[in-house]
Amino acid sequence: LRLTRADNQVADQQLAARRRAEGRQPDGSYDDRGLTPALRRIEGQLDHGTLVPDTERFALKSPNRFKEKLAKLAARYPDRSTDQLASAIHDGIRYTFIIDPPAYVAGVHAAEQKLSAEGYQLQLRKPSWDDPDYKSVNSRWLDPNTGARFEVQFHTPQSWEAKQLTHGLYEKLVDPRITPEQRSRLDDEQRKITARITIPDGATGIAHYRAEDADE
Repeated sequence: LRLTRADNQVADQQLAARRRAEGRQPDGSYDDRGLTPALRRIEGQLDHGTLVPDTERFALKSPNRFKEKLAKLAARYPDRSTDQLASAIHDGIRYTFIIDPPAYVAGVHAAEQKLSAEGYQLQLRKPSWDDPDYKSVNSRWLDPNTGARFEVQFHTPQSWEAKQLTHGLYEKLVDPRITPEQRSRLDDEQRKITARITIPDGATGIAHYRAEDADE
């Protein structure tokens, strides 16, 4: 994967904009501005659900992973500008709430209400509790004040643990160099881990949503 010098400059500019939107100060501290302080405020208002440990450490996608994703998008959509593609990377800033199964559906709904009350706009809600490979609710949001897009995932403790266990398998599955036999074996292993997850009552009824102006 390669980026031109110009494309790399676009990526660096986009990364800097995300750092500003996330809210971290140059010395690593936070005040009350930015997405991470806002998500912490929302966490404190919820009856059910907490952000994953080390949220501040992992809120921003690393520069190398961001540029890797940008290079893949550029290869997939050669007719789109690099700036357009980089702006649409929704998980450059990302958060995950862990909610216990009995309160899962209500917890997702409450967190979304709090996010909307902060002024953030829901762009996409993608529930996948009926998916044999991955189970959660992934959502994409827009901060209209900064134009930053960010991702919020909603897991149970069990589905979050399964995500950690299958992450390495997923990285191999998306590698175009693997053989069909390897892909089949990795997919079977991933599905065995995912099949052990208990589905919260009502989770498969959470509706898919896409805003009219949402990017792909």
